[in-house]
Amino acid sequence: MHIESMKDKTKGKKIIPLKAPHLLHVPLPELFGNKPEPVVETGKRVKKYQVIGQAKEGFPAKVHSPVSGIVKKIGNILQADGKDGLCITIENDYQEEIDETQEKELVPEEYTSEELLRIVKDAGIVGEGGARFPTAVKYDVADQEIKTFFVNSAECEPYLTADYIIMKEKTAEFFEGIYLANLILKAKEVVIGIERQNKELEDIFAPFFKQEKYKDYKLEIVPDEYPQGGQLQLIDTIKGIKIPDDASSADYGYIMSNTGTVYAIYEAVVKHKPLIERIVTVSGEESDNYGNYRIKIGTPVGHILDTIEYTKKDPMIIMGGPMMGKYIYDLDTPIHKGAGGVLMLKKENIERLSCIGCGYCVDVCPMYLIPMKYEEHYRKKKYHKLKKYSIDDCIDCGSCEYICPCNVPLMESIFKGKSKLKELENEAG
Repeated sequence: MHIESMKDKTKGKKIIPLKAPHLLHVPLPELFGNKPEPVVETGKRVKKYQVIGQAKEGFPAKVHSPVSGIVKKIGNILQADGKDGLCITIENDYQEEIDETQEKELVPEEYTSEELLRIVKDAGIVGEGGARFPTAVKYDVADQEIKTFFVNSAECEPYLTADYIIMKEKTAEFFEGIYLANLILKAKEVVIGIERQNKELEDIFAPFFKQEKYKDYKLEIVPDEYPQGGQLQLIDTIKGIKIPDDASSADYGYIMSNTGTVYAIYEAVVKHKPLIERIVTVSGEESDNYGNYRIKIGTPVGHILDTIEYTKKDPMIIMGGPMMGKYIYDLDTPIHKGAGGVLMLKKENIERLSCIGCGYCVDVCPMYLIPMKYEEHYRKKKYHKLKKYSIDDCIDCGSCEYICPCNVPLMESIFKGKSKLKELENEAG
């Protein structure tokens, strides 16, 4: 599906560090039923880079303090999905005192793959495309043979240019991050996938492809289609292979990471820096100050608006992209590791009509599902039928609602339906 990109406002904007806020609410995100636990106490001082949250089983990823300061509170803060999430609130003392945790310093080639994997784990690196799956878990493939390491640089969401600006402005670091990742994976080939609308990167990449260490890397330019950035969709486009929904791509010899993730690996190995900040695109039709900013994890959205001197009243604010992003209901909601954008969009009064059975939602679904059934069965409280129609395979891309001529609340039914099923499964034990 082709949708207007709206990227021109920020493609030419260089990365600018956003000043750190006085208070940061660093999320301890629950993923797949697991969440990190605080390993610090209220009233205690923490150093920058210090581990402040860690799961007992190493999943999800470790959480580090982005600044030095005092732990003011450990409690719930409203997250971008409108639900409470546990956060550690740190009062910034602006001393920038660093917690030195790196055990040794070697050139990358002198590390074993196991040591590099440990660095990735200790740095709390996750998939920055939004899912936030722990990278160390993904890369821990043991003796499994990896045929292709895909770098997913198809930033298909409208407005977002966070990945693009890394590739354009931090090209050397981007390539080195890929190289370091593949020292762990030992894939036989490395493929970087970009969309045609970013074809100018081909000339920027050209000198790197001539270097000995990158000479076997390939660049694939894929169509400007949404949701091209989905893992299964990109593998299908490049390799022509459809991996089943319930299978792991690693079982087929494929591993994929996005641009921000490999850049974070570079910073962890070379700069000994955990994932405490990320590049975020600030844009949207209601924004009056566009840019790509380096923002610390835990920074409240309200601080971003104040810093860029946002003046408009009561905008619709989205964290992420307009298709898969989440509404911001509270300006204390913090930036998390998967937040590639903060968008100010125009509020619209949408007239919701009944489904007319046109089938457009089925035609555009990248997972070959029947989205109209989710709205019907959720509305009728036939939750067991949501499972029958494979709602768990939905990747929440929003294509169905985007194309719907009747503005049926398909995504609301999907989000709430998934939550209801999880609730029922927990009750059943």
